[in-house]
Amino acid sequence: MRVFLTGATGYVGGAVAMGLRGRGHEVAALVRPESDAKLLRERGVFIIAGDLSSLPNLSSTLAEYDALVHAAFSTKDAVAQDRLAVETFAAQKGCFVFTSGVWVLGAGKSSESSKLNPLPLVAWRPAHENLALATGRGAVLRPGCVYGGKQSLLAGWFAAADQRGPLQVAGDGNNHWAMINVHDLADCVVRVIEQKATGIFHAVDDTRATLNECARAVAPSGKIDHVPAEGPFGQALTVDQTVSSDATRQKLGWMPTRTFVSSIDEQWREWRASLRPDD
Repeated sequence: MRVFLTGATGYVGGAVAMGLRGRGHEVAALVRPESDAKLLRERGVFIIAGDLSSLPNLSSTLAEYDALVHAAFSTKDAVAQDRLAVETFAAQKGCFVFTSGVWVLGAGKSSESSKLNPLPLVAWRPAHENLALATGRGAVLRPGCVYGGKQSLLAGWFAAADQRGPLQVAGDGNNHWAMINVHDLADCVVRVIEQKATGIFHAVDDTRATLNECARAVAPSGKIDHVPAEGPFGQALTVDQTVSSDATRQKLGWMPTRTFVSSIDEQWREWRASLRPDD
């Protein structure tokens, strides 16, 4: 298949690009001119220079692709840029995968069919999910908090543990995150694309450890500092969630192969490798 991808130089988008190339798909990535696209080029990804604001001018190009995946997040005027991307992709005839997240579900237990109760940080996302789904060709993917590879949300834990410093945990750490390994997430996205699946999908693994237990797995003898959770992001970090991905697993034949605690050795290897730019 021919797949157009945003966010390919990022943490999640990069893993998706590699997953698609590993399955033999042709991938084109929208990349800002100032971004480093060397690895993508080496893996055979075709680079299209531009940013999310460029998308409306690429309509004729987008029409050539079987699938369109939006995995980018702009740091400037983020909500407006995201909506622009969703509207542009939704107008195309190819299948469209919109990357949302589990924070739209709010606290507590939830599944793919649950009513949304978004945290304030992502209150704008449900409207964008609806735009993607309204096409009849759209899939909304809600990943859990992503770990593995070079790390992102939890990179600070590995850096602190490596230097034998304290790991910072927001709040009391007794909450649970819905989580997913970046490689298992990429596999989920590839399956959605290959099956041209539509609807709502949860990329969530079987991690049931508390945040304190996850931190202790990273640094078994290290110190954990509990820090105040401030503002909307702090609220997101301290949310207690149990998110099911049972419907997604059944529909796609997908099964995550890791949990946060069971994959600690792999995570350490990947994090250390990411510090060596020549690898």
